[in-house]
Amino acid sequence: MIVDQGYETMEGASGDDWISVAQSMRAYLRFSLLGGIISKQIRRLGYKAKAHTVLDGEVLQPPLLLLSGLGEVSRIGEVILNPFLGPRLKSGVVTTDLPLAHDRPIDFGLQKFCESCNKCARECPSGAITAGPKLMFNGYEIWKSDSQKCATYRITTEGGAMCGRCMKTCPWNLEGLFAEKPFRWAAMNMPSAAPALAKLDDVAGRGGLNPVKKWWWDIELDESGGYHAAKVPANARDLQRDLDLKYEDQTLAVYPANLAPHPWPYPFPMDREAGISAYENLISAKDHRAKSEAGETAHVHKYSGDGTSPVVRVNVSKVENLTADITKYEFTALDESDLPEWSAGAHLDVVVAPEFLRQYSMSGHPIDRKRYQIAVLREDEGRGGSALMHRIFSEGRKVFVSQPINHFPLDETASKTFLMGGGIGITPMVAMAHELHGLGADFQLHYSVPTRAAAGFLEDIQGFEWSENLRLHISDEDTRADLANIFTEPGKDTHVYACGPDAFMSAVVDAAQGAGVPEDNCHIEYFSTPDVPEYENHDFTLKLMKSGREVIVPADKSGTDALADAGIQVPVKCSDGICGVCSCGIVSGEVEHRDFVLSNRERQTKMILCQSRAADPDGVIEIDL
Repeated sequence: MIVDQGYETMEGASGDDWISVAQSMRAYLRFSLLGGIISKQIRRLGYKAKAHTVLDGEVLQPPLLLLSGLGEVSRIGEVILNPFLGPRLKSGVVTTDLPLAHDRPIDFGLQKFCESCNKCARECPSGAITAGPKLMFNGYEIWKSDSQKCATYRITTEGGAMCGRCMKTCPWNLEGLFAEKPFRWAAMNMPSAAPALAKLDDVAGRGGLNPVKKWWWDIELDESGGYHAAKVPANARDLQRDLDLKYEDQTLAVYPANLAPHPWPYPFPMDREAGISAYENLISAKDHRAKSEAGETAHVHKYSGDGTSPVVRVNVSKVENLTADITKYEFTALDESDLPEWSAGAHLDVVVAPEFLRQYSMSGHPIDRKRYQIAVLREDEGRGGSALMHRIFSEGRKVFVSQPINHFPLDETASKTFLMGGGIGITPMVAMAHELHGLGADFQLHYSVPTRAAAGFLEDIQGFEWSENLRLHISDEDTRADLANIFTEPGKDTHVYACGPDAFMSAVVDAAQGAGVPEDNCHIEYFSTPDVPEYENHDFTLKLMKSGREVIVPADKSGTDALADAGIQVPVKCSDGICGVCSCGIVSGEVEHRDFVLSNRERQTKMILCQSRAADPDGVIEIDL
């Protein structure tokens, strides 16, 4: 099924403004309603039926649209164009075992027309649509667009949400020239007339802005609850008639099956250099057929993933409110089998929602493979992840979590260990205490909270075998931790682990080192980015030791971002300088260290690329990449 988005609103829109995405989503929702009704009626007849909506679909829709005769492939790429709606449509699918006779694919001359018209490519604000020929991609002959460019623009544009400039400006759009039957007939039956028809569409101003048709206000809801004029003006692009877009001037990237990301809801670093190379290696259908007939396989795009998932789908098996704002969650495997192994100090990346990937320390017993346990502090003034988790993570919910990751490992050879947990920072310390107790090691667990009511883990800890190792410090009961007298006569193998507020950890480390604990034996883990000085950014250069290549890092970008733009992928997680994932070795150069993870000794040979920069303007840092 296809649903018309409606040209009335589109005529007054830019295609990449706020109203355009609302118009698009309205069409999707219309199918959700219609598809549900049709599916229900088919089931009433005694057959199976399922509506595949934008939120719950299990089929690829473009091939089905082609096979059912609802349109042809267009220059826009994966967008199927209908002769009576143009590209201005949204599709939906109902699958059923009801016996049906299907329509056949149609040919209304679009391939010849699109070969001679590149108006959508010219008007694409991200430059994602090719002005060149159709090529073979994943077994399909298609005008393959640069999905990375397209997605990046959709996500980052401040004057709108998503983008539909290609649909807005296409001559086949019903607001365009081809709304008139004679012109539509000519486009279908006279391919040679395509350039003239596209130019005439421009001259007539079709696809441009028509302010008379704008019936809405571009207003936004602010923090006060009131509606006001948008802080950033809505996009209002008009036609670029004078732009002469040439295929040879475009740099496009594609990600065929062999470069495709894994199918899991977890970050995947896109290798743009590889994508650009992949586009340059795309071949025509004629060459593809010839190579296949000759028995060659190098040109065939095949998915090469090893099947290893970076995430585990788990069941929220238990939700327990420890305090008014701290909740403990337990996760179990869907089939109740053992979960992947983990060790004390590990954390989970929890997919709270697609836009909220959050890290939480594991607080259970490492030998318990049947369940994972975390505790989450609801931060109403935070970035939204913890608040959303408290609202939607109920018992029985199926969620994705990462394999356990450990950037805060426990040294099991320590002669004595001090575990210092402040507030919610107690979570990794509980797992460490379990592990140390199992080893028969000498340790103390210091739990600091402002009030007894805030000690959410106190009842749990008092029930553990090692509870005599607990030292409870409650500020309003005048039992605040006396740090100066805790680390008395430490040995050279004494280790201190601290997690909690920034000021708490700084005080712990200062006291421990003041008592003689070596710097390398003091370990801290941040839950959030500490307060940072007002740094001044300058341009600098990263020189790559292995290739000699130099990458300029502008003042408004981080080292990891600049490297990614240059096609060099470095693992990144927090982007705040607290996790250490993007650490690399320093070969030469003076570094201004802005991280919260490396020790002073480690900073002599390492830097954290997501935050640290050259110490001097235009400085050069050579790194071991």
